[in-house]
Amino acid sequence: MYKELLNISGFRMIEAAARLQSYSKAAEELNVTQAAVSQQIRKIEAQIGCKLFYRQGRCMQLTYQGAVLTEAIQNGFELIVEGLKKIQYEPLPGKLTITTTQSFASLVLVPRMWKFSSAYPDIDLRIVTSKEVEDLRQGEIDIAIRYGYSEYPDYHCEVLINDPIVPLCSPAVADVLDPSRPASLKQSWLIDYSGISYWPKWFEHIGIDPDISACQVLQVNNIDVAMSAVLAGHGVCLGSAKQAAHYINEGMLVQPYEFGLMPGTQYRLMYDPQSPRLKRIELFSQWLHKELESL
Repeated sequence: MYKELLNISGFRMIEAAARLQSYSKAAEELNVTQAAVSQQIRKIEAQIGCKLFYRQGRCMQLTYQGAVLTEAIQNGFELIVEGLKKIQYEPLPGKLTITTTQSFASLVLVPRMWKFSSAYPDIDLRIVTSKEVEDLRQGEIDIAIRYGYSEYPDYHCEVLINDPIVPLCSPAVADVLDPSRPASLKQSWLIDYSGISYWPKWFEHIGIDPDISACQVLQVNNIDVAMSAVLAGHGVCLGSAKQAAHYINEGMLVQPYEFGLMPGTQYRLMYDPQSPRLKRIELFSQWLHKELESL
């Protein structure tokens, strides 16, 4: 604590009296008595050991010391007001930082970022990959996009993707499958990245024996590795067709069977509704929803 700044109300009185050249007008502006203004200024003069004002006719004029202090007070107040405006509201142009998972970034965001940058060149977009849910009320993170169904009551949440999980594979793998027999998938490598395999549930859902103990199953630790494997033609994984839409549209992945399992893949967008960058956040959210609606 700066001991010199203990009397902030007195500094307001000095600034008003200097600007209006009158203790009575300063008192009227600040909604206090003239005696209160005079008393506070005398108290500060006693603390700093010099006079700040002298009377000339009916006006109060600044001494040299008073002019120096008043300029500093006014500059300080301007900085405070500027800081308040920054935390309360920021204009649309500026930086926007998004944190999301590696898979959502690589499969959904990165292939489409050029569209956003072309439409809104004044917004500097930054993507940070992480599995953690950062505190969106502190620091530089503006938006979090997260996988799963967990609740985050402190933030505004919007569902971006709520898609059934379906088989995904390369065209080469699809060519050796029987399009009329989903059970032919059991002759392929089944890639699982969830830790708790969804393959038995998927087979059971469509009326096929869920036992996969005789199948070749490749366990990986995340969807990115699973996608790398299927893109290389090494098997079939269960995932979101919307999340993989870029690769499907490019002909690099196909969905060999239409059957989907719910609950499936859900991603949600979250942000602090009190963020000073709310305009940027809402614009990006609207843009991303529109992009995903076309999938």
